[in-house]
Amino acid sequence: MLTNKLFLIVLSSMLVQPIGPIEPKDPLDYDPNKPLGNVQPIEVSVREFEQKYNQDILLPQYIPFTPTHTGGHYNDLVKQLSVDYLNQNTNEILTLIIDVDPGIDRSSKPVVVTLADGTVVMYIHSDDSVADVIRFHKAGLFYAIGISKNKKKEKLNDLLKVANSLK
Repeated sequence: MLTNKLFLIVLSSMLVQPIGPIEPKDPLDYDPNKPLGNVQPIEVSVREFEQKYNQDILLPQYIPFTPTHTGGHYNDLVKQLSVDYLNQNTNEILTLIIDVDPGIDRSSKPVVVTLADGTVVMYIHSDDSVADVIRFHKAGLFYAIGISKNKKKEKLNDLLKVANSLK
């Protein structure tokens, strides 16, 4: 009797287990539950960057849309922090990239604009690109802010509002 119960338990557990090896999931496959990929909460990524470089990060207080997803990623190798704000319903995305080093500016003919506090900003716009970007140096770090255009001609006003809201 005990042997029969053990046999049934073993048999039922075998039925639950998949037959054969499980194929590993391709890490490049899109996961609809993670539209920004494998990001951390913004606070975690910011804390990692701030602790590593002993620098305070300025984050936007204004986002020109309501985000449905947010996340951050700190990359120690390139000394860079990226913060993303996404509205998955409207397909709007704002990305803030903060670098320790200025990197190489590959933009052709940026437009020079000034923020409310006098910070000089390079506005990079092309009718062919999917996003507009501003780049500037502030508080010892190099910032780049990009916003998807979503068929709009340019996003300079939104970019300036975001940059002026950094605290």
